[in-house]
Amino acid sequence: MADDILTFDFEYREAYTSTIEFDTQINEKHKGKEQRYPKWTYPKRTFTLKFDKNFSDRQALENFFIKVMQTGGKFNWTWAADKGGNDKTYLCYFENETFKQNIKNLGYMDCELGLVCIDNSPITNVGEFDFYHDAECENSLDFYRIMDNVFTAANNMKIWWDKPKKSWTLKFDKDPEVRRKLEEFFIAKRGRFRSFDWTWEKSRGGDGKTYHVRFDTDTLQMDIEYFGYATLQVQLVEVFPSANPLLEVEKDEIIPRKLLNIDIPDHSIRILDNETLEQLIYNGEFYLGAPLSHDEIKKDDNSSVSKMSISLSNVGLGVSAIVGNNGDIVTNSPAVLTLVFLDVNTNELIKNTHQVLYAGNCNNLVLDYEKATMDIETPLGGYEKQCPVMKYRASCQVRRFKDCRCGYRGKETTCDRTFARCEELGNIQNFRGFPTMYEELVIKV
Repeated sequence: MADDILTFDFEYREAYTSTIEFDTQINEKHKGKEQRYPKWTYPKRTFTLKFDKNFSDRQALENFFIKVMQTGGKFNWTWAADKGGNDKTYLCYFENETFKQNIKNLGYMDCELGLVCIDNSPITNVGEFDFYHDAECENSLDFYRIMDNVFTAANNMKIWWDKPKKSWTLKFDKDPEVRRKLEEFFIAKRGRFRSFDWTWEKSRGGDGKTYHVRFDTDTLQMDIEYFGYATLQVQLVEVFPSANPLLEVEKDEIIPRKLLNIDIPDHSIRILDNETLEQLIYNGEFYLGAPLSHDEIKKDDNSSVSKMSISLSNVGLGVSAIVGNNGDIVTNSPAVLTLVFLDVNTNELIKNTHQVLYAGNCNNLVLDYEKATMDIETPLGGYEKQCPVMKYRASCQVRRFKDCRCGYRGKETTCDRTFARCEELGNIQNFRGFPTMYEELVIKV
């Protein structure tokens, strides 16, 4: 199948843009501290290439764009070393579905094309962040303050941080070798995820102090010019240290992931939620990284069934193909949503830490060209009701004489469920009715 993928080998300008992007979730904690989790295992790369083409080369580029779009949308592209790259071949797709050109005299044109891919290269060990930067930089002090949203005489406010956080915007002009080291450092820190130490040198306008910082954005954009030289900016923000740094790192390095398994007859749908990691092995089965979302657990009006709506990608028509070839075998198939924990250093699951979040049967399947939505429904323990049926009336609610709720252990064999009869039997402490209520009430209007 890989042999069928086209290869993008068109010459492009020396000047282009390379962007590395991660996705980090940051949870604010007490007094400016934070907890960070990487949503993506591998970074997304975007190469914005620029072209100058004559008429025939322009036609060839157009034909390649059309053919790629008609045959799955993906192609191979090698980031050449003589253009500042690493000679690695990436499986890419075009960033936009529109090919826009500026047509000039004699049919010449110039244009830009964005190539997007996942960079699953092994993480390289890096040293300190000691890259030389321009003396000119932006520096700011930040506090976190909440205050009344309406200006009044009271004008109440609260400062939540005991001290300010510093941030810096540093500018770099780097040769290809140092630029690649800076890329590797950013990837090793997974964007905003991992923190590190950095010294603001006095020779570059600083105070000579060492700060504990992280990147302030998950995106590193580089404007690459001739021979791989690049200009870029890096934003750093100070991180308040935790009282127990070792425990904090341990929690950050072990992150949660969700797995969905729909057990369809002769088929299976196994999804690793929203990951750039291609696959993960759990209980000997392969789960593929793909879009997955779900709502909160809901109960219907009579509380007889709980359900959770889920949404899967159907862009590749995978679910549609199953239904088209076999009928709706998704409905009534068992589904399980499991929470597992992943070691971000090894991309392997932590043993004996899984937890079933929800399980039930699929129902209410809806398909379109983008997604498949369905409900996972669970009867509440097999019971029709969550609790015993109770009615507010004068007679006793116990349906069976001498059962565990009735509690009578004497020789009598009948009871008419009235309070008087229960009193005769000496069992009023177990009476399950409301003797003071009217047995019949007529309202005249």
